[in-house]
Amino acid sequence: MLRFAVFLAAVFVTNAADPAATGASDAGGATDAKILASKFLLSRYAVEDKEFVVDYRLYNVGDKMATKVTLDDSINFHATYFEIIKGVLSVEWDRIPPGSNVSHSIILKPLFSGSINYTAADISYFPSETATAPRKGYTSSPGEGYVYRLRDYERRFAPRYTDWALFALATTPVLLLPAFLWYSSKSKYEKLAATKEKKQA
Repeated sequence: MLRFAVFLAAVFVTNAADPAATGASDAGGATDAKILASKFLLSRYAVEDKEFVVDYRLYNVGDKMATKVTLDDSINFHATYFEIIKGVLSVEWDRIPPGSNVSHSIILKPLFSGSINYTAADISYFPSETATAPRKGYTSSPGEGYVYRLRDYERRFAPRYTDWALFALATTPVLLLPAFLWYSSKSKYEKLAATKEKKQA
């Protein structure tokens, strides 16, 4: 629900240079296309040299067809700092019908560690099939984040299976020795009790 609320809250500034792109109703009462867009980090943590996923969703809440819709996030994920594993940072859709949505995902690998500000991606679209100028806007912005060094991430978040295995191996003799002594004493006592019962019989 929180993601959906953020998604609906991502409202865009229109391009005032084109009267057709103002979002006003025409004679029939239909409003121009209006794209709400969101940008989510699907991976919980960003880690140096490990893949993480960014997801974009665009929804046309207007009454008309949005055409030549473009999404560009190349300014936020420069090749110096990120390697693209799958997908593209700039994508275009020919049209998004009213009441419809599209999504796009990319898989990236950070090449650095440290603080990062995940800013909004740029979008552009024509708000109707007769519009002469595009409407420009932005997706929602995930905000500030942190890219962990792999060593720091594993120390803080990764499951410590090796450490637990070594711990179990180290504590096994400590647990087995008292158990062995208890079992030996128990067996000796039972034998003495059985011998005593035979003599009394």
